[in-house]
Amino acid sequence: MNKPTNEPIIRAREQSAHKMHIWAIITSVIFLIFFVFVLLNRVAVIDWFKGIGYNPTPDVLTIKSSLGLTADGERIFNATRPLLASRDDFNNSCESHDEAVSVLGCYTNDRVYVYNVDDSALAGIRESTTSHELLHAVWSRLTGYEKTQLIPILESTYADHPELKDTIESYAKEEQLDELYVRLGTQVADLPETLETHYARFFSNQDAIVAFYDAYIKPFNELNEKIETLKKEMSVLEKEINDRSAALDARLTSLDSQIDEFNRCAETAGCFNQWTFASRRAELVAEQQAINAENDAINDLINKYNANVDTYNNSILRSTELQNKINSNSPETKIEE
Repeated sequence: MNKPTNEPIIRAREQSAHKMHIWAIITSVIFLIFFVFVLLNRVAVIDWFKGIGYNPTPDVLTIKSSLGLTADGERIFNATRPLLASRDDFNNSCESHDEAVSVLGCYTNDRVYVYNVDDSALAGIRESTTSHELLHAVWSRLTGYEKTQLIPILESTYADHPELKDTIESYAKEEQLDELYVRLGTQVADLPETLETHYARFFSNQDAIVAFYDAYIKPFNELNEKIETLKKEMSVLEKEINDRSAALDARLTSLDSQIDEFNRCAETAGCFNQWTFASRRAELVAEQQAINAENDAINDLINKYNANVDTYNNSILRSTELQNKINSNSPETKIEE
């Protein structure tokens, strides 16, 4: 015979309510975890939503693949929806209307715009500009704490690169750290380990990013160096030509005077004996030949100077052509306001 127990009888409705209570707790915990995750990663979550539906053009896809982006880099890339823009669209999006300033890209309203410079002589310019503007987007996403940690190393690295001084100081004071952060990341290789590690969060190979900048800036640097060298050479040649020409003029004046004196003496009886006449005449002929040789040498210098002038002018022209290529407001392409 079964003995009665003291255990309560749980009806089906009570069991169901008990299970629902457990699931409510589990759901609440999951929601809380999700809420904390979103709170801690809200920027990344927002970026993820912003990147939904972004369909870059084939050219932009090529640029994206060449940058070697990490997961964080790709997320921010997609969120900022980079666009290769033609002249008018670029000028309007970036508010670029200054003929004296070449603007290659801009980061505005959390969008990246890149001027579509398509010239084999400037290979790497679109990749360099895109990575430049992408780092502006990264800087805007860094927390105050992250920026505070970076500032000392940015400033100490800046001190080691005086070539950046003029560019950085051309920006308003409040923009200088942002610009320094971007230019160190895109233009300087072999950075301190702290910065290398930081930029590695977004680019798998920061040196490759710098290589894009070096590639497109190379023809400008080479032309500038060539122009400066030619200017110095022409200055030296011009001085030499002027100095030697002045000396030659003095020799010619002296020779003319000596020839006149020789001729007068030759027409005067007893002024010259036969030996003196021949000797003096030989001296004058030798001087005339030396003057002619010097005149030929000066003409050679003049020809060299003129050749340098032609090369200099062609270099200036080529430099202007390249500048116009990267200037959406160049005289050839300036949009009408």
